[in-house]
Amino acid sequence: MEKKKQASGIQKAWRQLSIQNQIFLSMFLITLLGVGVLMNIVYKASVDAIEQNYRASYQSTLKNSSRVLDMNLKNIVDVGRSFLNDKSFQQILENGNKYGGSKFSSGDRTKLRKVANEMASQQVWVNYIVFTDLYGHVYQLNNINQGTYDFYMYYADKDILKEDWVKAANEAKGREVFFKDSILAVGSKAGFCYAKYMINPSDGEGMGYMVVGLSQKLLGKSFVMGNESFNSSNFMVLDEDGELIYFVGNEERETAIMEAFSNPEKNSLYLFSSVTNYTTGWSIVNVVEKNELSEESKGIRLLSFLVAGCVLVVGFIMARIISRTISQPLKQLENTIAQVGEGERHITEEFDYSEVGRIGQKFKEMVNTNLELSEHLMAVKLNEREAELMLLQSQINPHFLYNTLDSLYFVAIMHGDDQMAEMVEALSDNFKLALNNGNKYIKVADSVKWMQGYMKLQNMRYNNRFELFVDISREILQRETITFIFQPFIENAMYHGLEPKIGKGKISLRGWQEQNNMIFTIEDDGVGIDDMSRLENGYGVRNVIERIKLNYGEKYGVTFESSPGKGTKVTIVVPVK
Repeated sequence: MEKKKQASGIQKAWRQLSIQNQIFLSMFLITLLGVGVLMNIVYKASVDAIEQNYRASYQSTLKNSSRVLDMNLKNIVDVGRSFLNDKSFQQILENGNKYGGSKFSSGDRTKLRKVANEMASQQVWVNYIVFTDLYGHVYQLNNINQGTYDFYMYYADKDILKEDWVKAANEAKGREVFFKDSILAVGSKAGFCYAKYMINPSDGEGMGYMVVGLSQKLLGKSFVMGNESFNSSNFMVLDEDGELIYFVGNEERETAIMEAFSNPEKNSLYLFSSVTNYTTGWSIVNVVEKNELSEESKGIRLLSFLVAGCVLVVGFIMARIISRTISQPLKQLENTIAQVGEGERHITEEFDYSEVGRIGQKFKEMVNTNLELSEHLMAVKLNEREAELMLLQSQINPHFLYNTLDSLYFVAIMHGDDQMAEMVEALSDNFKLALNNGNKYIKVADSVKWMQGYMKLQNMRYNNRFELFVDISREILQRETITFIFQPFIENAMYHGLEPKIGKGKISLRGWQEQNNMIFTIEDDGVGIDDMSRLENGYGVRNVIERIKLNYGEKYGVTFESSPGKGTKVTIVVPVK
């Protein structure tokens, strides 16, 4: 309720302002809004550009780090793969079916130590190497001398082939599978490792498994730091499940960084860039704080504020000028209206061609023609008075005509001229129905009666050449329609259709009701007509069509159908009244 009152108060205060001030405030507020939106867009675009530059720069650094890691791991992997072609190494793994236990024979262990030492001596990052054949015999070379005894004691009664990493190695089908930490149940847990299912190259059959433990320092040595642009820059390595393998940087923020990486939708502090390492499938990630990135955009933000201030000042001045320019014609029109209110009737003020100026010009023309309209009004009133007198006179004339026709009728009866009496009587009835006491509408029955009288007079003239057939539905006989609706069409039928025809002719007048419309047809069996415009352009016909449109609307009217030698048909559609 309180908010509605405040809104109502603001609307009231706004309406009390002059149009000039309304225009000025509207333009200034729009400018202010536009500048604010523009500043926000520019600032956001600058921050996005800085972030894109960061990602482009560090993406290259991370790719180089990934390549270095690939090269370091490739050297180790290649040495391990070289063992597969060693015949003596193949024979050791295949001899495991000749004895039980969990250890290789002493002779085989000596040979395996030689093979493992060869690999460990070449690669300083190797912590340990474990060989196992398909029969569960194990051998370990520990390069850091931790947990060797525990290793052999544990697997003395445990089957190493039942551990989970064996399944992963089998699914890799000879490809190295990397793990974030040691996969062995006992022994050294430091660093990371990879496991490999060893396949004999000569026959493609499996020989056993190899596990190589690697130092995490290998990961640290693989990072290509370059020239650090950000103090908050951190590097880390994550496995396929997003688990942290290695982290270098501000270790106090390690937990917060990992939480932000795991929940990107809630992350508002850090920006990440990453690549996927080809050999391991792990992600190498760089992270910086967004606050440090925003430091670089402070200059852009300051410049944006300066530009926005300048734009607002210019917008304020332009709003003032434009509001005065727009409101000037309104003030001119207001002064003109005030002059008219004080009694001025002849306006000489000149207006411009703006919308307001054109309104002022129309007002000027209206006022200047007001006097002329007053004079015309007086003339109209005089003409109306004169018309009333003429109407009174016209009301006398029909009575004189009817009395005269009645006198002629009685004279014809007295002299025994029945035909003349019949013609006078028909003519008198025809006039009475035609005048219709000055009414605009006439009943359908009276209109039909008038047409029958009209045809009677015409047959007296043409010696009964024409026959009128009437079929009007009883439900519309007492309905009303405009006067003289049939006469022009029946007259056209006689003069243009039947008179040129040899012999007698027939005219049919039919009428019925369909829904809310009355439909009448006037059809003759005359000579027909090929040019329909001759019918439509006749004065009487055109008069009926126009009166139908004026009285009933555009969707009602008259249609014609005719062809030479086959007669003419007229259809009239009017609403039920």
